[in-house]
Amino acid sequence: MTRCFRFLLRFSLINLAVFAAAAAVIVGGAFVTDVPSGNTNLFSTYFDGFPALSLFILFMMAFSMTSTLTLALNFGATRKALFAALQGVLAIYAVGGWAISALFSLVPVWFGWPREGAATVLMLNTSPAFLAAAAAAAVLGVLSGVMMIRSRVIGSMVIILAMLLMMAGTFWLVITGGTFSGGMWGDLPWLLPLALGLAAVAADAFLYRYLKGYVVR
Repeated sequence: MTRCFRFLLRFSLINLAVFAAAAAVIVGGAFVTDVPSGNTNLFSTYFDGFPALSLFILFMMAFSMTSTLTLALNFGATRKALFAALQGVLAIYAVGGWAISALFSLVPVWFGWPREGAATVLMLNTSPAFLAAAAAAAVLGVLSGVMMIRSRVIGSMVIILAMLLMMAGTFWLVITGGTFSGGMWGDLPWLLPLALGLAAVAADAFLYRYLKGYVVR
């Protein structure tokens, strides 16, 4: 399992580095184009929408692991060891993505950006609830990738479902600020993260069963 983990980790760290670079480009572009003063442009759109963008990036990074999993099996990795190593890598994706997003979110606070609304929305990324959403995005990304190999139709359906769940997760973060109490929203602050968590667990269980019978071609 350790060898599998090391093999997957090197690709994962590259992806996280690209994620960090993308965040740095958005922050730098926002500075250069004077977004803090209220300028509206492409960078302001990415800046204000970073919570949703972060989940999408994590989903795509995990989605791209499909070829890496196949390569690991070609090199002789057992399916049980590969699944165990995959859990560790997905955890690193979730924690790493959350950490990058949290640092990104602290920029308006550190530099006292006067942009109204940006700091409030971006602070969602520092919530522990966002970590749970990031973990779900990573698991659903891998599942979508392996299902696309099996069937493009089924894979596309899984991707659509995953996107809807991530949109629901982002909606929950926005209306509750990453807490579990939504006031006028009633039980919604509990139901949305519960649905997201159950979907992630179900996806991981299905992924385990799928990898057990996965045939390398």
